[in-house]
Amino acid sequence: MATNNTSTKNKVKGPSQTAPAGYKGKNQAFLDAEYLSARYKKSSIEDVISVGVIITNPAHEELDRFYSTVQLRPGHKLPPLITELTGLTNEDLEDAPAYEDVMTELITRIRKFQVGKICVWGGDKNSFQRDYESRNLEKPLKRSVAKFISTFDNIQKEVSLDVTGGLDANLSLADMKTICGLGGHVEHNALADAEDMLNCIRIIEQDKMKYDGVKAAEYKKFRGEYVKNRSFGDVEEDDELIIDSKIGNDFLEELKSKGFQENPKTKAFMDDLGFLLGQGNVYMGTFSEMMEEKNM
Repeated sequence: MATNNTSTKNKVKGPSQTAPAGYKGKNQAFLDAEYLSARYKKSSIEDVISVGVIITNPAHEELDRFYSTVQLRPGHKLPPLITELTGLTNEDLEDAPAYEDVMTELITRIRKFQVGKICVWGGDKNSFQRDYESRNLEKPLKRSVAKFISTFDNIQKEVSLDVTGGLDANLSLADMKTICGLGGHVEHNALADAEDMLNCIRIIEQDKMKYDGVKAAEYKKFRGEYVKNRSFGDVEEDDELIIDSKIGNDFLEELKSKGFQENPKTKAFMDDLGFLLGQGNVYMGTFSEMMEEKNM
């Protein structure tokens, strides 16, 4: 995929085209949070364990930023998987500020800068809401937090559709970073992820994406269908299935001659067949890896 080097490179789309309606002329915030999501005593818990926010003016120039970990509730512990993902430990959260203190500070900043909408990517609004509903907060703070959450706006669908020409409504933040040329790694640090979201929006508005969004969406769809239909390739589990078959090799060459590798389902079948015939395993690569390889 070619990079954008045309004369329209510096065209400004404006926030109304890459964020929910009503943003134009208002300060905005870009928020991300990390959670303890788990089953707990026959119910589910969704504790906010860290939150990061960057506040900008309508031109997306930064006005303020805030990050804090959040103290876990009594009896709640981080499983190793979440520690591995976020880098946060139970010890970190034992000494963290209380939820009430974090929310008070966060809401104070949102009010100070008269933020109209809070951009989130994905399910943060639902997760924040579930955490809020499970807490016994004092009435003034309870009302403030409820109003704060009501200003969350999940921009994932609208931005995804805008970037991919309507082909994909569910780009992950990692997908969006890849398309924008920021790499496909997401840190799972609340402030870093909020900053990634903001930087993607800035790049999109300036029409400076590294890859063409439509072609990227087409490839992502192809790769998803391909991976779903692959069955063999694990050397430890499938190695004993490998055979030497002239008929099989002739059949595979016939499929190749007919261009069947252009379809994700038939390509998956062909790569499975090639593995079973002892030709080695085909590694499709991650979305980010393959975008770089194809230079789409």
